[in-house]
Order: sequence, then C-alpha cells, then structure tokens
Amino acid sequence: MALAKATRDRLAAAGSARIAAALAQRGQRRAPSLAGLRPVSPVQDVLVGPASHSPTACPPGSVLVLAAPPVPGLALLARRQVAGLVCGAPLRTARELAQSGLPAFHRPAGAAPRPLAIDDGAVVVGDSAGLVVVPAALAEELAEEVAEAAAWEAFIAEQVDAGGGVYGLHIPSGEQGRRAFAAWRRLKGR
Repeated sequence: MALAKATRDRLAAAGSARIAAALAQRGQRRAPSLAGLRPVSPVQDVLVGPASHSPTACPPGSVLVLAAPPVPGLALLARRQVAGLVCGAPLRTARELAQSGLPAFHRPAGAAPRPLAIDDGAVVVGDSAGLVVVPAALAEELAEEVAEAAAWEAFIAEQVDAGGGVYGLHIPSGEQGRRAFAAWRRLKGR
C-alpha cells in the first residue's frame, strides 16, 4: 500500500509520542515487541513508511522489517529506495547504516532477538522518542487527527506566550476556545 505524501508528512511532523497518545485514546497500545528498539543514530531522520517483510519486494518508500540479520546490503536498500529498516535483533552493520543516513531501529548489542509484531502495510513511525506502528486502515485518519492536535497545541502555546489566559481554552469543545482557534487558523493559514 502506497502512503500519500501528505499523510507521511503529517505523521513525520507529529512524532511517535503524539501518535502513540492518539492510538492510546483509541484503546491501542504499543506492541510489546517494539520495546527496547533503538535508533542506530541519535540524529537520524524520522522514519515513516508502510512495513514490508520482503527485502526483494520492498516497494520504494517502505520500511523493511526483519526479525533478525542478515540485513541486505546498503546498495540494495538504496536501489529499492526503502524509507528505513527495523530489525528485532542487534545489527552488526549499525555503524554503516548510521553513516549512510538510512533511518534504522534495532535492539542494542547483547539483547536477545525478538520477533516484531508488525503487519505488512502497517505504517511504521520512528524517531528519537521511539517507534510506533499505525494500522494501515487508520493511517490517514490518525495523521489528520495528530496534525489537528499539533495545531491546537501551537495555538495554546501562542496564547500563553502572548500573556493571554487559558481559561476556556484548555477544553477544545468549549465555544470560546473553538472560536478563538478558528480565528487563529484563518490568521495563520493552517
């Protein structure tokens, strides 16, 4: 399943923590199999893309998900134009992956490999805060929801920074808050 650029951008901008919170509001928790996964580099780009478990059939823009090494060579990953890599075991090639700039997550050295509960097509989002998996059927809707939440938070922060009170603004369903937010959005073009 191809992921629309607008959806990809919204999820990347939102980050894994905000997405995890939105999933939790829907009763979905992070998969325990994702616990302990770390980025290969603390400064890597945000990882966003639909999951694929096949190195030879991974569509461009997808995240290659492997239970354990071996990892395909960087040349194959570049040729396939993968968005990144997630591995349920420590990667011996972590340094090379970090140097290549390809976003990747793995278990730290010495950790036992664990299978990853990530379905093909589910959207993987990873950043310095962690890794989350969004069911494919929810990706577009959730992207819109987290973008809206980010806009609301920016609005509230701007109101507080300007010295305005937050009475009535902390509840998004409040009429005063809705009117002020709508006016702010028109002003900001958001």
